[in-house]
Amino acid sequence: MFKVRNFDESKDLDNSNNFPSNEVPFDMDDVLEIWNPRNVAQVWDSKSDRDVNVSSNCDMALVKYFRGVLNGDNWALKMMDADGRHTWGLFWGSRYWVGSPDLCREMNREVKDTVGLFESDRKEHLAAPPFGVDVNSVNLRLDILKPGLNGTHDVTLGLCLPDHCTVDDVSILLNFAVNTSAKNVHRKIVLSHVRNLSDGYTLWSDHTFYIILITSSFVLVFVVFGTIYDAALRYQVLRTDQQKRKDSSVIVEMKSLRPSEDLDDAITISKLWSVKSHNGSLDLVNQRDVPRPLSEALLSFSILLNISKLASWEVGDDTLAPIHGLRLISLFWVILVHTCLLANEISDNIMFRTKAESDFLYQTISNGTYAVDTFFFMSGCLVSFLYFRTIAKQRMRELQITKGFIGQFLQFLGMMWYRYFRLTPPYLLVIGFVQISMKWYHAHSVIELPALDHDTCEKFWWRNALYVNTYFPMEDRCMVWSWYLANDTQFYTVGIIILIVAASFLYVGAALGVLFLVGSWIITAIVTLNTEHVPTIEEPFAHYESLYDKPWTRIGPYLIGMATGWFLFKTKCQIKMNMVTVAFGWTISLATMLSIVYGLYGNTFGPVLSIMYTTLSHSGWALSVAWVLVACVTRHGGIINSFLSWKYLYPLSRLTYCAYLVHPALMRSMILRGESSLHLTQGLVAMLFFGVTVASYMVSIVLSLLFEAPMVSLLRIVHPMRRWKND
Repeated sequence: MFKVRNFDESKDLDNSNNFPSNEVPFDMDDVLEIWNPRNVAQVWDSKSDRDVNVSSNCDMALVKYFRGVLNGDNWALKMMDADGRHTWGLFWGSRYWVGSPDLCREMNREVKDTVGLFESDRKEHLAAPPFGVDVNSVNLRLDILKPGLNGTHDVTLGLCLPDHCTVDDVSILLNFAVNTSAKNVHRKIVLSHVRNLSDGYTLWSDHTFYIILITSSFVLVFVVFGTIYDAALRYQVLRTDQQKRKDSSVIVEMKSLRPSEDLDDAITISKLWSVKSHNGSLDLVNQRDVPRPLSEALLSFSILLNISKLASWEVGDDTLAPIHGLRLISLFWVILVHTCLLANEISDNIMFRTKAESDFLYQTISNGTYAVDTFFFMSGCLVSFLYFRTIAKQRMRELQITKGFIGQFLQFLGMMWYRYFRLTPPYLLVIGFVQISMKWYHAHSVIELPALDHDTCEKFWWRNALYVNTYFPMEDRCMVWSWYLANDTQFYTVGIIILIVAASFLYVGAALGVLFLVGSWIITAIVTLNTEHVPTIEEPFAHYESLYDKPWTRIGPYLIGMATGWFLFKTKCQIKMNMVTVAFGWTISLATMLSIVYGLYGNTFGPVLSIMYTTLSHSGWALSVAWVLVACVTRHGGIINSFLSWKYLYPLSRLTYCAYLVHPALMRSMILRGESSLHLTQGLVAMLFFGVTVASYMVSIVLSLLFEAPMVSLLRIVHPMRRWKND
């Protein structure tokens, strides 16, 4: 089994904890040399010169290894070459000394290939060690104790060692190696933990993998049958149309006595695709035949049908056209921020970020949180706009089930039920994928990210499924980026209560909204004051668990979005404004947005300004976005409206939810699979951003077509407003 050994941070590997003495010269190579097999080999063969309590099997393998090192055997030199060591740039942030884990694994495969050979034949395979080898990842803390260079560096060291050595043996071996090197009082080394990466987690031993595999298999079966069923219906529609045209052509021929040569009986894929609708029943003669729910349920999985919905250039009844553009821009912004943060985490020049922070445009990254506020605003706006528009319909007003307290309570349950099953299936699938992928990478990748999803997703996935994960400490969370979904669901819960009240008592509902908004401002101000939070470019996520992800500090944009949705409903998206009003509105809106995002540059806020900025900036951003949406919807947006409402953005916009779920997981997989640090430049970050964006949308297409779109269609079948064909 895969093993990790943790160590007490108070235990250091050097004998001396003293500060540098003037009598000992500072040798950089000596200070940064943690593991040197040649130095250890010179004393390992003599048990009288060492006191190392490694296991007997490990000791015998190490004796062979170190003899090979001293003899200059090829396989031993390759093992040394696979070890990680310091090369350059420690003081610029180079902390991943991983070596070549792939070389070590290849050597182990060569060892397996020589199993069963006679000794005379084995000599021909001098590139293979006489024992199996494993990759080990060592996390340690290196303290430099020289005045002027004092600092702590978290280092990840990759080692290629005999597979007989356990993680305990490796830790003892490192302790011995450091102590047998030249005594160096200019450093202190504290071992964190060792991971053996060769024998560990496998997918086939994880029940979560089987759940995902079985679920995906069932879905694929339904997709195949649903697509075939849909194609059969379309085929019959085409055949019926052809027969009608043939019958009409016969009449024409009889009248003109000339045969028609224009009929093309071949049914192609393009013709099947051209069929936009059918009655969901195989009985095409009786066009009033009521399709059975099971028939439409099967059609919900049709790839043909779901692709046509996804690729449609129609706005749809469930949104406002400019929201498509706002949604797409906001997601791109979020992906850019996550790409920069995660790439910097594994870069070999972490100080690149410090240099980048001095750039004025870096605030686009550091203040990326306002992209999430745009999502909150849009969510609240659509919920409010669609709710009021729905209850205004005559058919809805006639439903007795929606009247009275019981009816309103049933409305609440129905809306919560619809949202939960609309969002949760693809969400749970991604949680499962994150769990098994992070387990695999934790057991097999030298690189180790701060995220603990390999452990937390298995233990605490249910918190995500209930959308309450933001109430728990960061170290106990699965999929940290899912905080947005938890908050948005909680806002939705509060929002529909306000909407149901407002439907009967408008002013009471409005008062509740104002109460929640002002309460959010007050709580945010108190938390900001108590934590002494100061907004900065360098620490955009300071006091993350107190200010950044808590619903009571982020609900403002959602409430403003709800008010905007009601306003658009009442005005029927038609407002007349003169040019002065339009120009003033756009000027104030854009100026506010630019000052919020780029206003920190060169400024250090005091307590009062810090409270005002932290408390009001999110709501100020939402008000600015509200103007953009209202102006565009009411045709006062000009070129901005033309872009935000551009029909070619609609398909990408519909993939936003799935792309948001998968893009951090894909970034993690790319980084952990590479097992190497990155040397960041602006160009590389840009290429990573574009690559992650394209990959995220490619994966989200599959996720949407197989899981999200079918669930949306299934929910519409059981919707109380569902109008059947014989109504």
